[in-house]
Parts: sequence; C-alpha cells; structure tokens
Amino acid sequence: MNSRCLTEQEIKAQAMRLGFVACGVAKAEPVEPLYAQHYLRRIQQGHFAGMEYMTRHVDMRLNPHLLHPGLQTIVSVALNYMPASRQPAVCLYAQGQDYHEVMRERLHLLMESLGAHGRCFVDTAPVMERYWAWRSGVGHFCRNGLISVSGYGPTVFLGELFLEESADNYGEPLPSSHPLQQGWQELCPALTPDGLDARLCLNYWTIEHRGELPPSIRLTDCLYGCDRCMRACEEFREVRPTSLSSFQPSPALMAMTEQDWRTLTPEQFRCLFRHSAIKRAKYEGLMRNISHWYPRQSGTSDVSADEQS
Repeated sequence: MNSRCLTEQEIKAQAMRLGFVACGVAKAEPVEPLYAQHYLRRIQQGHFAGMEYMTRHVDMRLNPHLLHPGLQTIVSVALNYMPASRQPAVCLYAQGQDYHEVMRERLHLLMESLGAHGRCFVDTAPVMERYWAWRSGVGHFCRNGLISVSGYGPTVFLGELFLEESADNYGEPLPSSHPLQQGWQELCPALTPDGLDARLCLNYWTIEHRGELPPSIRLTDCLYGCDRCMRACEEFREVRPTSLSSFQPSPALMAMTEQDWRTLTPEQFRCLFRHSAIKRAKYEGLMRNISHWYPRQSGTSDVSADEQS
C-alpha cells in the first residue's frame, strides 16, 4: 500500500488546469448496497439487452478493489462536450473526436502531474462511472440517469483515476433525482422506474446492436444515437458550448447531406470517422441505420423499439 497522501485541493487544481469542468475525490470502497442492488436488478430485468459486457465482471463493478488491488482513492472527472454547432444526423456526443482518445490523454496527464500511481479508465472497464461521479461530488443524477454537472448539465464525458495513494479529504455526494426515487416514462419510452431499458433505446439499437433493426424502428432525427431523454431533462437548460476544438464537428461532417449519407462508401466512412466514436457502429451498422432513416419533415419523432419485443 502506498503511504503517500495526496491533497484534494491539488487534485482538483490539476484537473481544472487540464480543462476538466468538474473533479471529485472518493474513498475506494464497495458500491453502496442500494446502488448495487439496483444494478443487479437491472441485469435480472434484461435492461442491458445485447450488451453482454455490462453483465460481466459484476464483482469488480461493485467492488473496485477487485479491479485494482492496492486501490485507495478514486478520482472522477468530467469534460464538457457540447458542440457549438452540430450535424443534425448525429447525436451530440459523437460530433467531434472520439472521446476515449481525448479523455485518456488528459487522464494520463493528470496522473503524471500528481506523481500518482494507478490506472486510468474511460468507459472501457467494469467501472460504475456514474456512481463514482455522484459519490465523489462531481454531479448529481438527473432524471434520465445521466450525471449532470452544475453549470454544464448532462453533456459531459466521465473518466476515472484509480489511485494507490490516499487523499486528505473526500467529497460528499449531491442530492439526486435517482431512478430508484422517480419514474421517468414521460421523458422517453426507454426510461423505466429502474432506469433505462436498452431494449427500448435508440442509442442501443443504432450504436451497440449488431444485426438488423426491428421493423418498428423509424429514425427521423439522428441516424446515429439519440438525444431525446437528455433534451427532455430539465438540466439540459444548463448546457453551454465547449471551448475544446476536439469536440466540434469537422467541416466534412457538417457538409454531409442526406444524399451523401445514403451514398457513403466504405472508404469515405474510414476517412470521415477514423477518429470518431461513430466508427463503433462500423460501416455496415451505419448503412443499416440509414436504411431506417426518414429525416424529419415536421411534427414527427423517432419511434422507439417498444413494439419490437
């Protein structure tokens, strides 16, 4: 066990210097029983659909010491990604550079600046990132299940440092509109009293799902992802454009027309999305989505997958 003690003040100061809009420090310990039970219930109810990785290594998710022995402190950070302009066919988070690349680089710089030892995580390991963002005081759970940061709303990427050093002080969680306390069905068909059900979510179907889409899905807004539950959330009024050029859409993406999307070639896909989160869907997945895409004219909205089960 590392006997060195970091100061919460220094951790937050270095995080702000690197452009993070919020930073919190939490003592590494097992996830609180109420939240652990909530996660297990979502698994039992099938809320993660075909995302089997969300149901693996549950023991590590609920006890971070199993993921990184010697862990003492969890640092959670948030980075604003709200673009100043957007390509309407793409959800907000995927307008710019792949957030994994941007966040990972900054997290490594943060660890180096602290002279600390441990691991960096950006949505790529069995880590309850929203829980730790809440637990450390980075933000609160808003009604769509995302973390909302004061002054920035829910348009933030989250990342974590798992550190072997202790800290002189740990943050306190903020009051939240947690899914265990409120029903959210009025915001989006995918939102249930126990949280988001991926089987009814357009983000899941257009990004994570492999294979054909249910006939009931008719996309009239984004052909990649969905922002409906976020835009319906009251905290969305707090969002402000990021100053980071990494999260702004490229001129090439902004110039894409409906005809350009429908005639997109594999080579064009590779050139456009080499450093974009959109590459996760792969060319075949994106073209599949386009075959279900009927750009909005007026008074229409995307059909969720509530009829497919």
